[in-house]
Formats: sequence, C-alpha cells, structure tokens
Amino acid sequence: MFEKGTLVRNFFTEPMQARRCFKAAAVLALFTLGYQTSFAQDKRARDAYEKGQKALSNRDMGAARKEFQKAVERDENYGEAYFRLAQLFEYDRNLEESAKYYQKAVTLKPDSPEVQPAFLWLGAYYLKTGNYAQAAPLLEKYLEVQKSITKPSPILKISLKRAQRMLDVCRFSQEAVKHPLTVQVKKLPDVINAFDSQYFPVLTADRQHLFFTGIEQPNGDENLYISSYTEELGWTKPRAVSGMINTDENEGTSSISADGRTLVFTVCQSRLRRGYGNCDLYITYRNGDQWTEPENLGPQINSAAWESQPTLSPDGRVIFFVSDRPGGLGKRDIWMSKKDSLGRWMPSVNAGPAINTTEDEVSPFLHANGTSLFFASDGYTGLGGFDLWLTEFDGKTFSKPENLGYPLNNHEDQVALYITADGRKGYYSQEDRIETDHRQSRLWELDVPETLASRFKRAHVLKGSIVDATTKKPLVAALEVINLKTKEKEAVLRSDNRTGEYAVVLTSGNEYAVFVNRPGYLYKSLSFDFSGTSADKVLNIALEAIRKDQHEILKNVFFDSGKWEIKEKSQAELEKLVKLLNENPSVSIEISGHTDDIGEDKNNKELSLKRARSVTDYLTSQGISAHRIKAVGYGETQPVVSNTDEESRALNRRIEVKIL
Repeated sequence: MFEKGTLVRNFFTEPMQARRCFKAAAVLALFTLGYQTSFAQDKRARDAYEKGQKALSNRDMGAARKEFQKAVERDENYGEAYFRLAQLFEYDRNLEESAKYYQKAVTLKPDSPEVQPAFLWLGAYYLKTGNYAQAAPLLEKYLEVQKSITKPSPILKISLKRAQRMLDVCRFSQEAVKHPLTVQVKKLPDVINAFDSQYFPVLTADRQHLFFTGIEQPNGDENLYISSYTEELGWTKPRAVSGMINTDENEGTSSISADGRTLVFTVCQSRLRRGYGNCDLYITYRNGDQWTEPENLGPQINSAAWESQPTLSPDGRVIFFVSDRPGGLGKRDIWMSKKDSLGRWMPSVNAGPAINTTEDEVSPFLHANGTSLFFASDGYTGLGGFDLWLTEFDGKTFSKPENLGYPLNNHEDQVALYITADGRKGYYSQEDRIETDHRQSRLWELDVPETLASRFKRAHVLKGSIVDATTKKPLVAALEVINLKTKEKEAVLRSDNRTGEYAVVLTSGNEYAVFVNRPGYLYKSLSFDFSGTSADKVLNIALEAIRKDQHEILKNVFFDSGKWEIKEKSQAELEKLVKLLNENPSVSIEISGHTDDIGEDKNNKELSLKRARSVTDYLTSQGISAHRIKAVGYGETQPVVSNTDEESRALNRRIEVKIL
C-alpha cells in the first residue's frame, strides 16, 4: 500500500526520495575525496583545479563549478576536472549532464585513481536505463582495477560487492533479452482509469469483479473501489466498495477470496481505527450486497511495525503479507499465517530464506491454484530494480524462485501482478509521468504468454447458487470439495446466507467430488473431472427436504466395468451417507443399483443388485442397522436418459438412495 510521506513504502515517491539520498551521497563524495593531486599540462588549468578543490572544502558549489569549468577550458584533456564537474551535476540532480562529464573523465583518464568511481557510477546509470551492453564493460573495468588493491577499505569492499551484483544483473539481463516473451498489453478503459491514480488490482476468481486502490486527487486519501464486468457493457463505472470499509483516511491494497466474500485490506495512519502499528491488516465479510464491520486481524498477524500487501489463499485459510517487523531476513519480508482447525489465525512466521533476501520482497500474490506464489524482489539477480518472481508452495516449503522473464521484467521496477485463475490474463499498474514531481498510475491488462502460463497450474471456477427444490428460495449450505486422486479435502465453504451463491476454485488435472449439505435436506453429491477442460462451470443446485420418496443419485460411488467391488475413491461419498443416516436415526432408505442397456437383462439386474448390496454392506460395517436399509437391483429398467451413446449410458449406470 502507498503511504503518503513514507519513503520506503511509496513506489511513486520513492524515486524522488531516493534522489535526495543520492544527492546527500554525492555531497559526501565531493567533500571526502579532498585534495588529491592532479597534474595538467597547462599551469593555469592546474591552478583552477586546485581553487575548485578549495571551494569544495568550503562547500561553495558555485565557485567550485566555475573553477573546474576554467580548468577544462584551459586543458580539454583534464579528466579529473571533468570528474569533479560530473559530481557537481550529480549534486544538482542533472544526471544526463553528470553522465556526459563522467564519460569524458573515463575516456580521457581511464587509469587515474581519482576517476575510478566514475566507472561504477556510469555502470549504475546505464543499468538503470536498461543499457546493459554499455554498463557491463564499465563495471568490468572498475572491478578489474579496484580488485588489484591489496588492502581495500570497508567502503571499497561494499562498492566492489555492489559492482559485482550490477555486473551479474547485466549478464543475466543480456541473456534474458535474447529470449523475450511475446506479451500483448492494453490499458484498461478510461471508465476504470478515472482516478488520479489507481493500483494494486485483484479480481474474484470468476473474473467478474475487479477491486483496486484509488486516489481521487494527488493529496487525497486512498480508498477501495470495485468494478463489475458484463459481456454487454464491459467494465462498469467503479464504485466505493462499502461505507463500512472506506473512510476519510487510508484504506487500500486488498486481497479478495475466490468467491468474493472475504476481503482483507490495509489501513494506514488511521485515527479512526486504532491498530498495532503504522499499517495494519483488516478483514471483512460479504453477506449479499453488504459488508460486515471490518475487524483488525489481531496480534497474530499485525505488529507494532508495518504490515501491508496481503494475499489470501482461495479458501481464505492462508494469508501472505509484507512486513518490516524485527526478526526478518531483510528490509521488507514476506510473512505468512494459517488458520487452525477452529478457524483462528496462528502466529505469523517469516516465509524464510527460500524466498526472502537481505533486500526487499513485496507484493505477494497467491494464484487461485493455491500453490503458485508470485512476488516482487530487488534482492535477486534479475533485470534491475524490482523484478517479478514465481515460486511453488506445497504448504510447507517453497521452490527456488524463477524470474518471469523479459519484457514482463525490465530495468524498471515491476512491483505487482495479478493473474487470473485460468492463466490467460494478467493485471497490473504502471506509472504515467504527468509532471516532474507528479506521477499517476494506470491499470493495465495483458495476455499471459503460454510460455509463462505453462509454468503453473491453471484453475477453474465452479460456481452457482443453492436453493430449496420446492420453494426456490436461497439456502445456506455447507460445501466440501475432495480431490478424488489424493483423497484430500481441498475446500470447505458455505453458500451466501442471503443469495445462496457459492464459488470454489478447482485446479486442472484432477477429479473432484463436491458434497452439499444442509440439516433437514438430502445431501447432494456431484463429481467433476478437470483433467482436460479449460472452462469454468456454473451449477445451480436444488436441495430436496428429507421426506418420503425423495431420492438422490450418489454420483461419487464408483465400480470397475462389470464389477461390484466398490472403488477406493468412493470412500468420501459413502462417509457422507453414513453421516446423513446417523443425523436422522428415524430415516430408512432404499439403495438401488442401475445399469445401461449393454448386455443381457438378467445379467444387468444381477450386477445392479450386487452393487447395491456392496453399498449396504459398507453402511452396516459402519454401524448402520441393516433393518434401515433395503437393497434393490433394477438393472436397465429405469434409465434416466435414453441409451443413445456412451455419455448417456454413463448417466444410467448409477447408485441411488431413496427415503422410505
């Protein structure tokens, strides 16, 4: 989040503030280099140079500039005088003139000890502008000369380390530029980019709602805004997220859960919401169109330091964020917390040296697949400044971060990137310079290159609404999503208590069982195979109240062809049936088996009965009384659809449960 007047946080004011620090460093260099002897062929040139040095010692910059200018006019090959003029231009923040004079100095006197720092300065200058080919030989020359010093000072050791890092960046960048990604970008419509600045965009998993931080005027406060997308209208005019969230102070830099119902955001420098530090993380929940009163995430997440830039896992049970609290590895680090079995946030922990460095790591973004973590860092060897990186998180460890490549990364700062669940679109903010000291940020969209999308798992959205089958009124119901390959429970959620809407993210390459439960209703079981699909699914679910003759297909009970032994991946479905019967002890049921029309009628009826009995045997093994269960085999006599093809026959091969 951008904090007005705070150097280390604000990515718009940071360059300006950094220049002030750069100016102070230039002054220090001017005064600490002192009176190093330099000889020119022209005595008057040498005298002017010495007068310039004395003027510097008296901090008279104007007089110093005049004398050094006289020196180069008397002797146009006076490299040391050009070096001093370059420093004075640097002091005045005229970097273009400074670069011109430093270049003259190294060209005329490449071996002069006094001129050597110019190689380092020019290397940094050309690197900052993306001119890697020009920066590299300058840095190589600096390292070659300075490493020959037998007893380098502590300051020189720091400079050598900096020069080597910049040279590594040049070499990395030159190689990356040889293998560019094909990236198509476009600015989002003016209806979105309607504020003085807008930044840190995030979307719901279904890509229908865009959240971002906006500032209406240069000195205004930050607020959170939302825009919705329709095929007919495109992006709608942004509106304030909620009066419960936005105030006259600073709110921004948010993360939205996959279903769009949990929002974590940052509150900074607030008198209305007293937190633990300068910036704290807050959480709010949506019911229908209303958001709850935001709550501070508490001391398990927030500290007396600075916390911002949160990202939630799709199920809202894991959070990553940025903090500069004590105990980190660098200046700003990525931290994380998980919820325990009771839904309470556990104490935050540093994400560790696998991703954090001694420099800054910022703007983490956890993809909807729940494992791919994107973040920005200036601590790795990349293309210069902040680069975007990708690491895979398995719940415990992180893979080695990989650079996203050129031109997604370049010599400038790349700070934040959001990528949609399906891996097709990316959203980010980028500066537009309006005036020297006034910069605006606009929101952009890009087509994610396939070479990047192939490096992480894509995800798909299953969404819809849950209603009463008879009244059609929305219902609150619990949903569980189980990976049939791993048998792991991947998501637990509830439908909205006002609209009955739900949304869940499922990664590609897996089969899933989805169970919908509400007391007093027959549970609904669904199955989805996302092994090869690239499309989201919309499924509206009608739950039947438990009453006589109501029936439900058990869509996650599986058998091999011609067999009646229950396959292991049916376990989750059968456990739900046991739970239903235990919660409703007065209910008796019929378990019926059904087949398609392939084969003889007699054999089909016998197979369907054996399959029904297999389910009955499982239920009784779990303590359900056999008197409450009736097993029936109907064979091919009760198809749900005509047996016209394999897809329809698969629907007819089923196990049903019926209330007696």
